[in-house]
Amino acid sequence: MYSDDEIKERLGKYGAVYLPSDVKESVDDILGNELKKERLDDFFKVLKKYKNIVKQLKNTKLSPNLTVLLYGPPGTGKTSLTRAYSKKYNIPICVVEADRLVSPLLGDTIKNIRNVVELSADIARENNAFVLFFDEIDAIGSERSNIHEVGEIKRAVISFLQVIDKINYEGVPLAIFGATNHQNQLDSAIWRRFTFHLKFNFPNYDLRKRIIASFINQIKKAKIGVDDSILTKLNEEYNEIQIIIKNLEIKLGHKISEFENDLIQKEIKKKVKNNGLLKLTHGYSGSDIERGTRVALFKAIHTELLTFEVFYDSLKLVGGTANHVERQNTLSNSRTVNNITKSFNSRSKDFPKPPEI
Repeated sequence: MYSDDEIKERLGKYGAVYLPSDVKESVDDILGNELKKERLDDFFKVLKKYKNIVKQLKNTKLSPNLTVLLYGPPGTGKTSLTRAYSKKYNIPICVVEADRLVSPLLGDTIKNIRNVVELSADIARENNAFVLFFDEIDAIGSERSNIHEVGEIKRAVISFLQVIDKINYEGVPLAIFGATNHQNQLDSAIWRRFTFHLKFNFPNYDLRKRIIASFINQIKKAKIGVDDSILTKLNEEYNEIQIIIKNLEIKLGHKISEFENDLIQKEIKKKVKNNGLLKLTHGYSGSDIERGTRVALFKAIHTELLTFEVFYDSLKLVGGTANHVERQNTLSNSRTVNNITKSFNSRSKDFPKPPEI
């Protein structure tokens, strides 16, 4: 059996290794994503008992492949939620960083991919379960038909597919997760190797209200002064937005989503005159809101009071991920094809639409 120190020492060169005791967040700390939580809960329950039932599952030829693909905008909880479930079920996890795998030397990238998977598989066999999480999996799993990809990336994709197939065939209790913000760039064969495809979205008005209120309550628990008007204005704005959405749905005759189109946002900009936290944070991820809260804390600690104006200005300062991506799209679209980087690490700046799967 591998000791905790051995796991960290041997896998540390590929990324961050988290033992259950190292993980700070819990599943309950991560608001929203209820359907994804249900799926991941089922997944980790099976992972815990997988080694004991793998033989009988093999006889059915339907043994579940322990693979999950998480996709969507950055900062929406892909890594945090997986880490939290590893903590809940007491399973170590290695979050592999793409730049630790990718090498300019011919063949080294393939060697790194095989090494990290095979070492993780050994740990899983000895310790009954292990989680290997590939962050930015598009760096090693890009579409092989892309004319801008060099031969090395194509060989890396093939190598990755081979090691996943081997792990699945042998029934190793190794969970392989992949996370990407660029799902349209993934090779179609990579998609097929993952049993679960879980899409992460920007939080809607309901969830953003809960996230903001949660951070405000955390500040209060830290005995830092908070102006009561923050939560009062937040609730008033939320109720106003709910009325706007309800009236739109009555008018249209069907339910509508905040991110389905810009209809709701246009109505809110037109009818909600005051500066509001929910109006401001459209297109913000949970991480964006957390960063804004941390910025606001500097002023609140100094003045001993967090005011609405300070909180609003801090959130506005950090900006939302959706806005950053939109600016990247504008820059990317202004370039010609000849200016596209053809290096091994090159990836499109366009934020992709979710594929039909």
